[in-house]
Amino acid sequence: MNLNEAFRVSLSSIAGSKLRSSLTLLGVVIGVMTIIATMSIIRGLNNLMEREMSQLSTGVFQVQQYDVQVGIHVGRRRREYRPKIGMREVRAIEKHVPSARFIGPEVHKWQTVIKYKNEATNPNILTFGCVPASAFNNGWSVASGRFMSEPDVQYARPVVVLGDAVARKLFPLRDPVGEMVTVNGQRAQVIGVLAEQGSMLDQNADHIIAVPITTFTRWWGYERSWVITVQSANPSEMDKTIERVTNVLRSARGLRPGEATNFAIWSSNQLVDSFNQMTRWISIAAFGIASISLLVAGVGIMNIMLVTVTERTREIGVRKAIGAKRSSILAQFLLEAVILTEIGALVGVAIGVAAAYLLGGAAHLPVAVPMWSILIGIFFCSVIGLLFGTWPAWKASRLDPIEALRYE
Repeated sequence: MNLNEAFRVSLSSIAGSKLRSSLTLLGVVIGVMTIIATMSIIRGLNNLMEREMSQLSTGVFQVQQYDVQVGIHVGRRRREYRPKIGMREVRAIEKHVPSARFIGPEVHKWQTVIKYKNEATNPNILTFGCVPASAFNNGWSVASGRFMSEPDVQYARPVVVLGDAVARKLFPLRDPVGEMVTVNGQRAQVIGVLAEQGSMLDQNADHIIAVPITTFTRWWGYERSWVITVQSANPSEMDKTIERVTNVLRSARGLRPGEATNFAIWSSNQLVDSFNQMTRWISIAAFGIASISLLVAGVGIMNIMLVTVTERTREIGVRKAIGAKRSSILAQFLLEAVILTEIGALVGVAIGVAAAYLLGGAAHLPVAVPMWSILIGIFFCSVIGLLFGTWPAWKASRLDPIEALRYE
């Protein structure tokens, strides 16, 4: 029996029991679909994270009170108390870290409302209390007017720089520079508008405003801990700058050797690495679920092949009686098992890709189908077909032709 005829016989046998074959392949379809859909969404998220982080200013890292947490955290663990970050830490970095090019202390307030006459924004505006260096560290550019100056910070002037979305909401038809607005009830003059930044990590980066950090503290007090953004003079030596800042701040805070660091430093690279580590565990879990489905499907395939061998016992006896070798019988049934699993793999790939794009569209998540996940799914299905089809195929090849011909 040549290869074409073997394919034809295998497909005919599978088509002869459509319902049984479909139920058997359900596990294969679920396993491959899980791999394709999960890997497509994860790859899309990883690409988005790397793309968004690459838009930040190079060589920039942040010093803040607590560590950045990425991922799902089960339970609520009480965080140890850490002293707030403020001017003491800023002065220490300015004095002892010459490789720090721009040092931008910031303080943030969420859910700010900006009003102009009868117009008002939604309470979803993020207010930055910052300094001139913050524009460089955050990659901001000014589309109209100017950014804040050192005298604005020194004299705590009531001035504000609007994000693009805020300016378009309050001043849709004209330039807002020079106008007076209220920021949570505090009056301030608009001195500039930031250029449009678009979305970042599915958040609109234009729903922001910037005021001098001294103005911020005059309006809302000093109870918030600061965030210090630092840009290394040489981006390729950012790790050395981070190490120097760490040592300087430990000394400024009076920490002895061996004591735990009571502040956090992170960069965009660290955030991407943390995100990739989280998605790596999700990938492992998805592969675990898919493996269980494929193993269950393998058992089903072995059972259906054993039934097929029993149903075709007389056929096997006839083929052996006219000279068919054991190897050809073995190859025939192995080929049938592999074709059965590959049909399930192709269906699983199609459903997995469709499910990834449907879920991505519904949840507004990016999707990128990695070719390697399709190849892995098909490869594993072939292995499952070979492993679980071996015993039925071997049993068929070992049938005694005389007994097979007598089988009723």
